[in-house]
Amino acid sequence: MYVDLCDAFYRISRGVWRWMARARRVATPSLSRRPTALGMALSETTMTDYVVLRLQEECYPVVRTFTFHSQLEAQSGADMEMWITDTKRLWLGLRIQCKILNLRNEFANLHYRSNHQYQCDTLIQKARKVPGCFPVYLLYIGPHSLKLPPKACRLTSRGRTLSLHPLCLLHTWGLGNWWMSAYQVKNIREKDGSKRRLSDLWSYMEPWHCFVCCSQGASARDVWGIRTFLIETVFQEDNDVRQIEPIETPPRYVRLAIEGRLPEAIDDLYLLLEGREMRHLAVIQLEK
Repeated sequence: MYVDLCDAFYRISRGVWRWMARARRVATPSLSRRPTALGMALSETTMTDYVVLRLQEECYPVVRTFTFHSQLEAQSGADMEMWITDTKRLWLGLRIQCKILNLRNEFANLHYRSNHQYQCDTLIQKARKVPGCFPVYLLYIGPHSLKLPPKACRLTSRGRTLSLHPLCLLHTWGLGNWWMSAYQVKNIREKDGSKRRLSDLWSYMEPWHCFVCCSQGASARDVWGIRTFLIETVFQEDNDVRQIEPIETPPRYVRLAIEGRLPEAIDDLYLLLEGREMRHLAVIQLEK
């Protein structure tokens, strides 16, 4: 069964934007004399569950999704891991932390800290322990009042070459899902920990669907193409990731998930994941 990943990822991103738009129209009664405030505060968990459900609904069997017990993510885990493979049986991973834009146009929990360690640092450390894995943030946004410069999918950082894929030439207003390098989140925090507004991050953000749409002017159909795209765009300023290359064998928990042999007991899952807990896992099989 053929699945157009580019189209599906684009529509999911649009769906996140629409959910955020609907939430902003919900009335929030106020006891003050000001006009009734608007806006339902959606959670990162809600939006991530929505994204995973849409991936399962629109992309199966090319994309297979798995959800772990919430206790696994509560400790030091990520919101999601995404592993991509191709017909050459190479693998590339993304360890993902999700953040959502609030009604003040801020990512309030961007620099979240637990047990004296920043979440961003933990994300980077855990990704480094898995060969072939990038640490990245998935940022959810919706309608806002900020005047931001237009964005487009790019193929390279140096040449600023734009993608010619039809879904990458469209205006990015209305897209809800955006990638941002975990290393850039860390750099921003170390320079000024108060910066967490959408306007502070905008120059580092890339549309999430482009990585399965664009690879030197064509659809991304192999793992090496996706790796090159990520390094030239999302991670263009991060020398630390340039040594990350596709691997021939995915982590054991990915293989067991595909084979339907993941253990059910929480303690057994902890041992299997070896400190790399997560809430969701998505496996993408690229087609020719």
